[in-house]
Amino acid sequence: MSVFILLDLAWVGPWLHNLPPVSCSQHNKRFYAGLSSAQEVREYFQDLGKHRAYFVWDDKDETSIKLAFSKKAEEWEAWIGNSQPGTCNYERKVINYRNFVNKELLFSSMKNLQRSIPSVVDGLTLGQRKTLFCSFEMNLTKQTEVCRLTAYVTEHSYCHYGQQSIASTIIGMAQDFVGSNNINLLIPYGQFGTRDLVRRTGWIICSFQGGKDHASSRKLYIKLNCVTRLLFPVDDDKLLEYLNEDGRSIQPNWYIPIIPLVLVNGCHAMGTCFSSDIPKYHPYEIIKNVRRFLNNEEMVSMKPWYKGFGGTIEKSAKGIGYYTVDGLVERINEQTFRIKELPIRMWTEDYKKFLEKITARGLIESFRQKGDYEIVNFKVNVKQEEIATIEKDEELRKKFNLTCTISTSNMYLFDAEGKIKKYNTPEQSIPFFMYKYFESHYHFCTLRLKYYVRRKQYLVKNFTQLLRSLRIKQKFISNIVNEKFNPINRRAELLIEILKKGKSAEPHVAGAIDYSSKEQEAGEQESVSQSVSIEGATLGDYEYLSSLPFENFTLESLKKLEAELDEKENELKTLEHTSPDLMWLNDLELFEKEFDVM
Repeated sequence: MSVFILLDLAWVGPWLHNLPPVSCSQHNKRFYAGLSSAQEVREYFQDLGKHRAYFVWDDKDETSIKLAFSKKAEEWEAWIGNSQPGTCNYERKVINYRNFVNKELLFSSMKNLQRSIPSVVDGLTLGQRKTLFCSFEMNLTKQTEVCRLTAYVTEHSYCHYGQQSIASTIIGMAQDFVGSNNINLLIPYGQFGTRDLVRRTGWIICSFQGGKDHASSRKLYIKLNCVTRLLFPVDDDKLLEYLNEDGRSIQPNWYIPIIPLVLVNGCHAMGTCFSSDIPKYHPYEIIKNVRRFLNNEEMVSMKPWYKGFGGTIEKSAKGIGYYTVDGLVERINEQTFRIKELPIRMWTEDYKKFLEKITARGLIESFRQKGDYEIVNFKVNVKQEEIATIEKDEELRKKFNLTCTISTSNMYLFDAEGKIKKYNTPEQSIPFFMYKYFESHYHFCTLRLKYYVRRKQYLVKNFTQLLRSLRIKQKFISNIVNEKFNPINRRAELLIEILKKGKSAEPHVAGAIDYSSKEQEAGEQESVSQSVSIEGATLGDYEYLSSLPFENFTLESLKKLEAELDEKENELKTLEHTSPDLMWLNDLELFEKEFDVM
């Protein structure tokens, strides 16, 4: 058995490219970071001269070193946006520092950011996109163990970050407590966490959320939310650009939902030298702005909204883009207050520690927690001398630490080209998300509308091919039912000759086109580009007719086929008269109906 060790990611692509397809599939490939066994350590250091590289310094390296450790986001944004990550050529044995910084360090930083900060297009991080891809592949419409989906993601999306990280991502996508997700793409079955404790997981979309008290992934079950496929229509799957790893198609660069999901579920994440803090918004407010955009109307400012939150969110006096978030507190009697809601990202356990702290300082006499993992209910007794200092509700909320501020001043996201970009307002991310006039960067662009145009073209082509197949089948079956042609007890050569002369069928005609794989799409495009010739056709070319079941050759089946043909023709006419804008509006309406009953 031959073993090939490729110590550089840059070597993997050319090596796989030179292998024949059959040989590539027969190789057992293993990815690992570092040396995973004592034997590998010995083999590596026995040939240290082959693996050793020397760093050299010159005057130009100082700028790169300073940039690598700079704390200015503007410099990092320009560096990441204008550089091309990669790996150094270690075969040269001599590497300068700027080459290492601009390739290896940048490559590592970009991978970290992709795992932490979502894309403006689909609102997903790399791990969430892999999870969603595998959920669609598994057709996750029934309850499935989280650990089973974790294993599937590891195997079928080539995820190299460890199963614990994948399981944490899946759990985060299914959480539905206040402050987690406005729309959880996965439905949770089991204890997926509450507002009680603080989560500090490294690579999910919300790095500092509640939910740490979730059960083990072996005891949790999930399935796709009913609105997930409405947000990510199946008709768009064939239009996406899928990545390829080890000769196998994996998740796309990004999905293309019908509304910007990053504004629905928000983002509170940290990556290498970048952080991103995006409030959550009501899906209906986003849809209203989408409709205004399609009607060429000016979009209006949106106020943050968190599902299940019982407090208030109002514009702050600090300026544009700032909002004040207040919890709820009510007075029971002169000295007793009941706290019924906490500000966003203030978790129950943290607030309990705060009350213990001010009790120890003598600011309050006592408190008692009466709520559960869903309901906030603290009963607080305040000292008499402290009551005099509280005159207004605003002072009361500040005293009990029930107010905070959220802003839209730190919204960093990956754009459609894979570059990290800062957005000044949530409304700015919408025009980028659906740009109508494509320019080199992001102004006046409608990525979503462009994909509706492509979807319509694909569906029209698909229906046309299907109708062509149905017409040929209808004519073929009609000839047999009306006794113009009898295929029973005939030689293959005679059957082909009869099909040619009667012109009742054409070779190489299938049903609807299915672009589920790049190989099938390439084969279909090649067959369409060539004119269909009946010369030299074999019986196998007419298999779509010769393999029809015997029960199809009845008058009832013929009438049923003719009715189906009329129905498909009407559907095609309707589709041809439906504009991409109307297709989008129809998708939004379907989503709203389903979201209403959630």
